[in-house]
Amino acid sequence: MMIGALDPSKVDWLFVGLMTGLAFVTALLGSLIAFRNRVVGAVIAAILFFIGFIAWNYYPHSFGLPVLKSVGLDTPAS
Repeated sequence: MMIGALDPSKVDWLFVGLMTGLAFVTALLGSLIAFRNRVVGAVIAAILFFIGFIAWNYYPHSFGLPVLKSVGLDTPAS
């Protein structure tokens, strides 16, 4: 089974950048809240990212934020 190469033109770079920023902010907040305990900081960051991701993609907001799109499976060429 051969896996195709990533096509950079099909990547939603704005969404990737915004989710990277969200991950950075949640990791920063997690480390600040946990007082240098790495495991607790990672757990807090994961919870904060979970909340932020759900709020960003599934909360019905009316201003134009880029959101996650459903993508179907590729079908093999015949």
